[in-house]
Amino acid sequence: MWMLALVALIVAVVTAVLGFLTGRKGRGLIGVSVLSGLAAVGFFLFSAVVTVPAGHVAVPSLFGKVKGTVLGEGLHLTNPLYAFQRFSVRRRILEFSGQTQIISISRDGTPLSIDAGIPVQLNGPLAWKVYRRIGNQQVFTAQLLAPAARSAVRDAAATLPWIEATTSGRERLASEVEKRFRRLVEQDLEVAGFSAEEAAAVFTILPVQLRKILPPQKVLNAVSEKLAAEEDLQKQVTLTRIAEEEAKRRRNEGRGVKNLFAELPKGFTPGQIREVLNAIADKTRAEALMKAVESGEVSVIVMEGGQTPAIAVPGGRAK
Repeated sequence: MWMLALVALIVAVVTAVLGFLTGRKGRGLIGVSVLSGLAAVGFFLFSAVVTVPAGHVAVPSLFGKVKGTVLGEGLHLTNPLYAFQRFSVRRRILEFSGQTQIISISRDGTPLSIDAGIPVQLNGPLAWKVYRRIGNQQVFTAQLLAPAARSAVRDAAATLPWIEATTSGRERLASEVEKRFRRLVEQDLEVAGFSAEEAAAVFTILPVQLRKILPPQKVLNAVSEKLAAEEDLQKQVTLTRIAEEEAKRRRNEGRGVKNLFAELPKGFTPGQIREVLNAIADKTRAEALMKAVESGEVSVIVMEGGQTPAIAVPGGRAK
């Protein structure tokens, strides 16, 4: 804008000189000169007013020389010759997902695809030095923050086996990424000319967000097959144990019946043996029903003669 003011001022001076040199014929040029002068003043005043939007700071520079100050958000009256570079001081997230996801190698040599977000916030009062030493926001993001973030994720992932990194070790991995990222950024800033105190204060680094950590699909398929095989094996072990218990129970029952008949007098007929077994079964049922009545599980028992078993009517426990 100040360039327009300068052009208007030059026009005003030239037309004023020509107007005085031409006498009466130059009255029109004098009028043009006055208008040009007013336009120059207006352009200068307008270019001296700077508005900084919310969540930003502005770094002034004069003909390429960066001033060691920043302007906060709001309206400011400044030197119209200043140029301004705006920086966001809001929380920003360095996104690494999709095509930009990070490929790392775990401690046990498995490649991992990592989707991550690393929140970073610029400290406004130091924005002028960042601009002087590194560049504008796009430059320091591409040349400082993004490379440091990628290196931090790769280095941190290499400290854990892939199974731990994808399951129980995610929190530990995120903490390790944050710590390594902060150290790399501070080292780069010190190399760029910042003091150790300034390097630690330039950026606020918030907790890292690890959204997805996955090995290649072939590894996932192999793990699924292994888990399925282990599940089948466990199922077979359980079924075998149940079968062994059932066989043991039957053997015990067989021994009991054998011992029973060994104690009986010799010469029992098949009918008498059947009556003995029925009597034992009736006794077992009767004892079970009595226990059920005592515990409140049944409230009524209907007894019938012959071989017909007793009928139990369920009843709830008393409350």
